[in-house]
Amino acid sequence: MSVSGIAAKGGGFYRNIVLGSLFVIYTFNFIDRLIFSVLQEPIKQELGLSDLQMGILNGMAFAVFYTVVGLPIAWAADRFNRVNIISISLAIWSAFTAASGLVLNFWQMFFVRLGVGFGEAGCTPPAHSLISDYYRAPERARAIAIYSLGIPIGGLIGLIAGGWVVENIGWRQAFFIVGLPGILVAVLAKVIIREPKRGAFDRQRLTNPVPFLTVIKALSSNRTFWVFSIAGSLTSLGGYALNAWMVPHFLRTFDMSYAEVGFKFGIVGLLPTAFGTFIGGWLADHMGKKNLRWYGLIPAASTIIMGPMFFLALQMQNPWWLMVIWILPAIGAGVWFAPLFASIQNLVEPGMRAFASSINLFVVNIIGLGIGPVLAGALSTHFTLPDGSNEAQALQMALSIVVWVYVISAVFYYLASRTINKDWHGDGH
Repeated sequence: MSVSGIAAKGGGFYRNIVLGSLFVIYTFNFIDRLIFSVLQEPIKQELGLSDLQMGILNGMAFAVFYTVVGLPIAWAADRFNRVNIISISLAIWSAFTAASGLVLNFWQMFFVRLGVGFGEAGCTPPAHSLISDYYRAPERARAIAIYSLGIPIGGLIGLIAGGWVVENIGWRQAFFIVGLPGILVAVLAKVIIREPKRGAFDRQRLTNPVPFLTVIKALSSNRTFWVFSIAGSLTSLGGYALNAWMVPHFLRTFDMSYAEVGFKFGIVGLLPTAFGTFIGGWLADHMGKKNLRWYGLIPAASTIIMGPMFFLALQMQNPWWLMVIWILPAIGAGVWFAPLFASIQNLVEPGMRAFASSINLFVVNIIGLGIGPVLAGALSTHFTLPDGSNEAQALQMALSIVVWVYVISAVFYYLASRTINKDWHGDGH
């Protein structure tokens, strides 16, 4: 049976292979993206950089190309072979990750981070589009949740492996170790994943590529799309700030080695997020059958808890108490992924899904990824005394301020829940 036939029947073992392959690719995506935060303390020391410069490298340097280049790549993904785009993108970002181990100064690292962002821009929009052509609308949140597990799993591997490598081998070698295998995975992805028929579950709707202006016109009147995008951007702002700076916070505040920080914070910070990611997708599909508002209410409930809980954890001077308190909001940190990204796919026509996903990611990442790490780094630099004696306290203060953005994002998720029934265009709704 053809790939299109398997997809049209809504089942088959092969679609699970595709989803598993995309999960592996996304895992590499986040290993390569977040390994920098694990290595940034020795990078900062060797290259003589400030927290503000590290925040720029962690956020804005990556986000500029990731968001801007993502738009034309997504436009191409709605017209050309999505598997080719993903495979080429994986090879590019893996090569630039490995090249990060060769840099000698801030500007060299800045341009290498641009390259990583350029490559990773070709991953998620075409991947979300592929998933929507292998899974029906009522299954997409769970499928995207499994794909999104690449975020916490990739982060966990990056934390544990990166902490061990930097302590025993060195930060430069860590970039080689995590970057080079991705090139092999890119070749395997091209061999394993097949391009399905677009809109296999949306036959009564437009499946041909949609002109750019038509997409903009369609999205401009879709209030839920934009409110979800703002909500996701604010949630990401808090998440990327914490991902970028929690390892330095542990190293500066508590007497721990790199390997110990990577293991302990990875276990309490990212394993709960993986659990929350799966639960968020399952709940959204289950509760969404009764009322589509749950696609907004579920992330609203999780984010409104995350702000005060993360704040409380950051006040702890005992690392064990911090980690215990961290578990609950860390679960919430994964809940929002699947409801939001599945909603984006179901709010638009099949012929514009990759581009719509890219526009959503543009808003989410230019604010969340571009501003989050930089804002935390700037606040930390602002609070740091000239002699650097309060460096640990300055970073703690900065993160304690940033985490309240989660409460604001909860308001926008709630607003999205009020209009989603009107704007949703998925099959059967």
